Amino acid sequence: MLNRQLHLFLVLLVVGLTAARSVRAQDGVIRGRVADSAGVAIRDADVAIVELHALTRTDSGGRFSLAQIPRGNHEVSVRKLGYRPTTTTAVVGDMSYAYDIVMTAQVALVDGVDVTATQKLRLGIEDFYRRRARGNGGIFFTRDEIAARNAHRTTDVLRNSAGLSVVRTRNGNGVRFTGKRQCTPSIWLDGQEVRDMEVDNIPVTDIEGMELYAGPSTTPMQFSHGWSSTDCGAIVIWTRIPGSP
Repeated sequence: MLNRQLHLFLVLLVVGLTAARSVRAQDGVIRGRVADSAGVAIRDADVAIVELHALTRTDSGGRFSLAQIPRGNHEVSVRKLGYRPTTTTAVVGDMSYAYDIVMTAQVALVDGVDVTATQKLRLGIEDFYRRRARGNGGIFFTRDEIAARNAHRTTDVLRNSAGLSVVRTRNGNGVRFTGKRQCTPSIWLDGQEVRDMEVDNIPVTDIEGMELYAGPSTTPMQFSHGWSSTDCGAIVIWTRIPGSP
């Protein structure tokens, strides 16, 4: 009886390993090169497939590689500070393709804009997109996703998010996380924690990106300190860069 059970276990183990190898064999690799319009390689550009939480960076020659990508079509996004973000559709199938991606330099800042403050904001926004690509335990909304909802207020964007309710406060509509108890998240605006503010105090048309963290276990370290209690998590909002289209 024991030998029969051992034999069955070994058979199932071999079948499982064979199936795992078969699944891995169906995965592919997306390779490519990122350059500017003059053909000069762009290093340290973020290359991501957001739906798969796959993220890498280009090397000194502008080359990148994303491995273990399932078969099918995937949207690849490329971001680099100083260049306009771009996307391309990559195909993983029986053949191997290499993709040449061209990035356009960002338009110079308009007159009267604080260059230092804008640079910090751009760095913060790039970090936002990296966290979104990695799937860092939060819920993320980009400017395009916000626009697609035709939201009139910021709470309109968040209204149907799981574990969150919209409430009426003396400062306008606000949001509360609803886990074991209803609690007020800390609010961070462009990397700084703000007091006595509800999300509707920030015009929805001014928002570049927004991230929700429902508790301390998922809140990134940089948003888990300050004067507010961190037991409830955080809502992090990034505003649009001045002069951006």
